[in-house]
Amino acid sequence: MIGSFARSIRQRLGKQSSPELYYIAPGVNWILDWIGTYITGEVERQFGLKAHAVNAASGLSNQILHYASLWEMAGYVHTKLSERNANVGTIFHGLKDAPLFQEAINTVLANEKKFAKVHTASKIMEERLIAWGIPAQKLVRIPLGVDLKWFRPAGFEKKAERRKELGIPEDAICIGSFHKDGVGREEGNEPKLIKGPDVLLKVIEKVHKAHPVFVLLSAPARGYVKAGLERAGVPYRHIVLDDYLQIPGLYQALDIYLMTSREEGGPNGVLEAMATGIPVVATRVGMVPDLIDSGVNGLVVESEDVDGLVACVTQLIAQPKLRKQLLKQGLQTIQDYDWVQIAARYYHEIYRPILDEITP
Repeated sequence: MIGSFARSIRQRLGKQSSPELYYIAPGVNWILDWIGTYITGEVERQFGLKAHAVNAASGLSNQILHYASLWEMAGYVHTKLSERNANVGTIFHGLKDAPLFQEAINTVLANEKKFAKVHTASKIMEERLIAWGIPAQKLVRIPLGVDLKWFRPAGFEKKAERRKELGIPEDAICIGSFHKDGVGREEGNEPKLIKGPDVLLKVIEKVHKAHPVFVLLSAPARGYVKAGLERAGVPYRHIVLDDYLQIPGLYQALDIYLMTSREEGGPNGVLEAMATGIPVVATRVGMVPDLIDSGVNGLVVESEDVDGLVACVTQLIAQPKLRKQLLKQGLQTIQDYDWVQIAARYYHEIYRPILDEITP
């Protein structure tokens, strides 16, 4: 039950028009911005709830405000921003022994009564949040989605065209890694270890000793990985895109997508790779164990298991039939993660219950 939110907002609404949805993302992370764009667009299109994707919100009253991450949630608590609303917050990932995360999550936990609902995307994080003190009845788990209109497989000819455009040798196994794993927004020469760039380099270097490997990188701040690939003599190309919707063209050039993180909320890359028909090798973090049945629609190993990751990549290189099986099953799995369906879950499981409580 939403309780105090329902009573206070219902009293203030009176005969006013129905509340609207404001999804507040920081404007510095295109993943969060696009999540907000998909959710608000689909919620308004499918259900008629007036919805806005914004970078900040002030002066609002009697609305539904959805804060896109823990940092926006903690900022709301500190600034008293828009407290005359039904507030929702998303917490994608985090470990309590990380100082900055610990400060932010403790702030939110101490003020959890100010939030009508708390959302997360993975079972791993759902269990952590309950253990830390978020009431289970307030917590909603809905996975991330992917735009299946844009992220889709390429045929043989288109794949060959993509590889030629990118300078990928015909005989090379092209391994992709498309997430930011360096500190800051510039070169990224200092590794962001939570993303596992050191593990990525160890895996690639070992595989490269036995197979012709080409690495395709995207996202900013990849300096640490690029320097490591150069030391190991592994050919690569790094492309930073300005338009998120150009990314499918990079996936379509790959043979394998490799994700070696120690902690994740999704990640989006795993969903996007599966949607474009690329077999995935990933560590057991974030949504990965919810999404992938290892050996059926992808390959999963424990975090930091370099030898296990090497074995998986080597197995896919040696067994084209297995690659084909995994991509086929992956494509079947990912149909349930289209943003059209995922956004509808946000409406039915988060926003509609709030509206039912607060609308006169």
